[in-house]
Amino acid sequence: MLNFGFTSLFNNQWPNLAAYQSLGNRYWVSDFGGMGVGSPQHNIYPDGYSPLVYALAQGFGNTNHISQWNPMLIGMDLTQSMNTNPMLNMQGNIAAYNWGASLAMGAKLNTQLSNLASIESQLGQILKSDKLDESQKQRLQDVLDQVKAMKEKVQKMLEQGQLKAKEVEAVQGEIAELIENASKTAQEILEEVKEAQEGESTEDADDANSDNSSGYSDVSENDGAGSVDPDSEVGKKQKENEDAAVDICQKIYDGTIGCTGTEYGTIKQGTNRITKDNVTTVLNTWQQQYQPSTGDANLIETLFDEEMFWNPSLHKPKDGGKIKNPENNMDIIWNIVVALDERAQELGIKNKLAGQFSVAYDELDDTFVDQSAVQNAVQKICEEVTKAEAAKAIEDVKTEKADKAKADAEAKKAEKEQKENQKVIEKQNQFRNDMREILGDDRAEISEKVKYENGKFVVRINGKNYYGKDYLELANAIEKAGYDPVQYLKQKALDRAA
Repeated sequence: MLNFGFTSLFNNQWPNLAAYQSLGNRYWVSDFGGMGVGSPQHNIYPDGYSPLVYALAQGFGNTNHISQWNPMLIGMDLTQSMNTNPMLNMQGNIAAYNWGASLAMGAKLNTQLSNLASIESQLGQILKSDKLDESQKQRLQDVLDQVKAMKEKVQKMLEQGQLKAKEVEAVQGEIAELIENASKTAQEILEEVKEAQEGESTEDADDANSDNSSGYSDVSENDGAGSVDPDSEVGKKQKENEDAAVDICQKIYDGTIGCTGTEYGTIKQGTNRITKDNVTTVLNTWQQQYQPSTGDANLIETLFDEEMFWNPSLHKPKDGGKIKNPENNMDIIWNIVVALDERAQELGIKNKLAGQFSVAYDELDDTFVDQSAVQNAVQKICEEVTKAEAAKAIEDVKTEKADKAKADAEAKKAEKEQKENQKVIEKQNQFRNDMREILGDDRAEISEKVKYENGKFVVRINGKNYYGKDYLELANAIEKAGYDPVQYLKQKALDRAA
């Protein structure tokens, strides 16, 4: 709203009414001098226009050609007419627009400058990581150098002033592309570092599994068969021995308890199958499943009891060892003791049981045999051998699983190497094809100086390595260092002839 008040007789300067009208109720005029004696007061509400408008409204310092930069023509002599020159008003508006546009472009560039500074700081922090390899450091440094160069370019533009819209727009596009490339490169490198760390963790886990790969909880020495992983080869072998022991014990039972008198033919169908590998399993199976049915007689006592009054003579071989064709209970018991002896030697505990074996052998060879002495000796020998077998079974499973883990790791490594070799070939072919396309030479080959290491192409020039994930990146790195990429990446004709 406008308040004209009383026009002062001494004041011949009134504002551009059309310009004031365009401000709406943000501007108003008052004359607090009273009755034409004072001066008109130009007021702008606090919540009105921006500081730029305030500055324009207060530009009274130089009235010469003020219409060129003061679109409201504040302070101009308008006593001759309430209208202003349209051309002067248009020129003033254009000048104000250009000034405002220049300020806006400067503000945008300052924002971009801040973004570049932020990216520069982030890249610098990543470069400090000790997890980066030389290739990754080079790629980050290249991007960082580009960011620094762009930052200097923007700073110079701001210092020079007189910004042009096209130039600012072009620079903004370059900055956006650079920031996007920097972010992409940083993200790729962070992913590479993460994958490398995960790969190391997997290898460490594989090593740990190889060192301790039993796959089950250790058991005490008192635990017998069945304490190992049933899916292991050792577990499967134990299961076979257990099945065989049941059949052997059943034959012995059928020829002793399960018949009238003694049927050595049936007994030997079982006992002839006893070996060092299953002898303890047979003795323990009889004790666990058949002994309760025999009046608490263990297997040795049951065999002794087959002779009512005396034991037949032992057919002891001259060279020791087992009796090939056992005829009676004494021969069968002797072969059981020999099987225990072989197993004890195999487990390395024969010396620990030497006294018990002496009792068993000596009594079986006597005319009058102390059956109780033989039974007790065989019982004690069986207990110790069973403990040793349980411990060995655990170690065998550990060894088996460790060997399997090692074999699996080697197979996995071989498969990985095969895939990596195939990947290298594909990368090299792509490198060559890119080089041929860029150089326009469909016969170009990769120089022998170019190597492929750790997922990057590398070439060493004057004692320094230069890296790139492909031809273009490596060529740019070499060119940036001041060298000719073709000279180092393309195999020379002379080299091919040689």
